[in-house]
Amino acid sequence: MDAKTQKYDRQLRLWGSSGQEALESAHILLINATAVGCEILKNLVLPGIGHFTVVDQGTVVQSDIGSNFFLDSESLGKSRAERACELLGELNEDVQGHWVAKDIISILAENPRYLAQFSMVIATDVTRQTAEKLGALCWVNGQDATIDNEHNSSPAGKKETMFVWVKTVGLVGTARFAVPEHTIVETHPDNVADLRIDTPFPELVTYAKSFDFNTQDSLEFGHIPYVAILLKYMEEWKQEHGGEIPSTYAEKNQLKANIRAGMRSADDENFDEAIDSVLRSCQPTVVPNDIKDLLKDPKCENLTAESTNFWILARAVRDFVNDQEKSAGLLPLSGTIPDMKAQTNSYVTLQSIYKAKAKRDVQEISKIVDTLLESLGLASGSISHQEIESFCKYSAFLRVIRYRSIEQEYHQPKTTQIASWLSDPDSVFPYYVLLRASDTFYDDHGRYPGEGENWEEDVDPLHTNVTTLLQSWGIDTDAVSKDVTHEICRFGNGAIHNIASFMGGVVSQETIKLITRQYIPLNNTFIFDGARSVSAVFAV
Repeated sequence: MDAKTQKYDRQLRLWGSSGQEALESAHILLINATAVGCEILKNLVLPGIGHFTVVDQGTVVQSDIGSNFFLDSESLGKSRAERACELLGELNEDVQGHWVAKDIISILAENPRYLAQFSMVIATDVTRQTAEKLGALCWVNGQDATIDNEHNSSPAGKKETMFVWVKTVGLVGTARFAVPEHTIVETHPDNVADLRIDTPFPELVTYAKSFDFNTQDSLEFGHIPYVAILLKYMEEWKQEHGGEIPSTYAEKNQLKANIRAGMRSADDENFDEAIDSVLRSCQPTVVPNDIKDLLKDPKCENLTAESTNFWILARAVRDFVNDQEKSAGLLPLSGTIPDMKAQTNSYVTLQSIYKAKAKRDVQEISKIVDTLLESLGLASGSISHQEIESFCKYSAFLRVIRYRSIEQEYHQPKTTQIASWLSDPDSVFPYYVLLRASDTFYDDHGRYPGEGENWEEDVDPLHTNVTTLLQSWGIDTDAVSKDVTHEICRFGNGAIHNIASFMGGVVSQETIKLITRQYIPLNNTFIFDGARSVSAVFAV
């Protein structure tokens, strides 16, 4: 094990070498070195993000030191961007840090394409107007990136620019993620095994028939793999029931009883494993509905030379599924089987049977992929075998998330859904309304509620903003209590480090999911109420 593998060993177990490579090729832009911003970067620098840049025109003041652990007394009066970059860079020598002591709006005025060089833009302590502008620019970059013909970002291709707007106000934290389209292959499901007990392929049937259930050898009998046991009793059931598998709860229990009757002793753990797997094995093997929808998506139907690898592979899988002779109408086999009580040789044989079938499915899909690439005028083999293999393995768990833009959120509100969220008395959604109203308060007064000399004087004006916002949505104005308005004013737009730390953990975790294209990120707004330690996700 080399030094790098030793250093990142624990995280490599989570997202593998491909995920680590994606992190190391990423460049994160942090706008404003606030407490929450530095906490986010800390959690990205430690696992080895490639580059980060801090843009902040401010200098360090006493209130920064009181809320931000990455600024110390020696930082007073110095550039906040430079000092945060310097101290964060000390956490990991593999990471390259950069800083710019300017306002982001002035930078964009000089270079409108400035954001396009970054993998993700994380905006903290910015106004609504600035957030909308940043979100719109990143959204355009993200749409441009969808015409890049690389499934995973590469130095040669266009880079998608994802956007997240993070706020912490007192005991409340929010994060809003915006990406035009996010496709995921490695969603990391709990179980990818696809045993096909109800629709066994010929090699599997032959394997199951190779076991002698009448053997006098108790050791051999006790190590018949439970897959073979299930196949034997399922086949007997189908012969007695017109080829149908158990469908009702009573029928499944009867199949369990049939298997239990075949046990010789209570020590036959392999039979117990078979009984425990009956319910799962009686679920018909079909293409899941969400995958059917994905395979009917216009991007899957209408491929172009600009289609991403994800959609080309999805089309290949669709064509494979539609070829009954090759696929029996099913997705490619994952080739993975669970652990089970069995003798080593019989388990390895079973494993090789599933892997061989999965390999044949991959080969068939590879042929379809090459045909599609040729029809699109792209080079045959430009999608690697490893990528095709991974896509086939996880084909039952693919995900596509299409976020709403910041512009859609503000100009096309989901009023019916908002009303539903606000109808729950325990919901944290009122804080979303309060923070939206606070942005309006800032537009009117040039400061946030509670930042004046007497915060109580801001309660009524802020609640008026809340009422106006609710009325614009056609929602009862009592949906947000004035007590919550009172709390937001009392916070005075102040930052508390424990809330910043918590939000830093959440945002960095979701950032890693987005960059590595692994696991399933939240969609699209996260709200945390630190007073009650309650959080929720809303697709606003």
